[in-house]
Amino acid sequence: MTMMLDTRAVSPGERSAYWAAGIAEHYFPMRVDSFAAELFDARLTGAQVGPLVVRSISGLPHRVSRTPRMVADADPESILLYLVRRGACLLEQDGRICELRAGDVAVHDTSRPSSFEARVGFDVTVVSLPRWFLGGYADAIADRVATRVRGVDDPLARLAAPLFVGVERIAEGVGLAGSDGDAAAEMLLPVIRNLFRDRDGDDDHTTGADALHARMRRYALESLQDPALDPEQIARAHHVSVRYVHKLFAPSGGVAAWIREQRMKAAADELRTTALPVADVAVRWGYRDAASFARAFRRAWGQSPGQLRRASA
Repeated sequence: MTMMLDTRAVSPGERSAYWAAGIAEHYFPMRVDSFAAELFDARLTGAQVGPLVVRSISGLPHRVSRTPRMVADADPESILLYLVRRGACLLEQDGRICELRAGDVAVHDTSRPSSFEARVGFDVTVVSLPRWFLGGYADAIADRVATRVRGVDDPLARLAAPLFVGVERIAEGVGLAGSDGDAAAEMLLPVIRNLFRDRDGDDDHTTGADALHARMRRYALESLQDPALDPEQIARAHHVSVRYVHKLFAPSGGVAAWIREQRMKAAADELRTTALPVADVAVRWGYRDAASFARAFRRAWGQSPGQLRRASA
């Protein structure tokens, strides 16, 4: 895991400002207040695991907080999952305050003002979970902010803690890039879901993969007129591997086939309802020339663009 921030890298008088600037870079803007009677000291390491970011934060007593203005200026639309490994801390959000000790689990929602406060030295793992990754579970999890969800005495928390720590260690060592990172994130998803599951029953929500697939489809539909739209572009826009994009679209016949089908449907609708020349329709829906568009159209609809237009007149 790469060392991202270490207050020992700067002079004592600059440490609080350095920490605030670094936290803003790796998370979002936050106010930092140090409580330490001795020299302020804190460190942050982290690694990308597919669409997730796993970070380890340790330090002397201090407080970080997010104001409404800070939330309005920068919101990654994520849920932050905290697993306390040493010491104790207070989480505050939505008028609730909870005290966490080693082994406890709780969350913050980045879309609302919040604070994290440690009055003693601490070590905490923080997993940044994009809302889209959590799918239909996101709102239910966000409703439980600043609440001790599971503790060291809870069997599920005791099972989950080594898994999160293991992900950290592997990311620090051999790394979790590309499809390995995507697979690791998908492996963590049911663990996270079950940490927040009601003890008396199951929930029926959209999975993270389903939510991501829906988001990719929306993105592709909005980008159909871009001739450069391809799996690589979709992967970059959603911070996942190209292989994972192909995996999610496989039940639909593949990415290229799905994009082509949507373009053909949009082009056919436009031919039926407008008088635009065929060449203009071709360009509007991602084709560089009318000839290649006409061939693709005939394969899709069994007739030429002109024939479909005349039949619809």
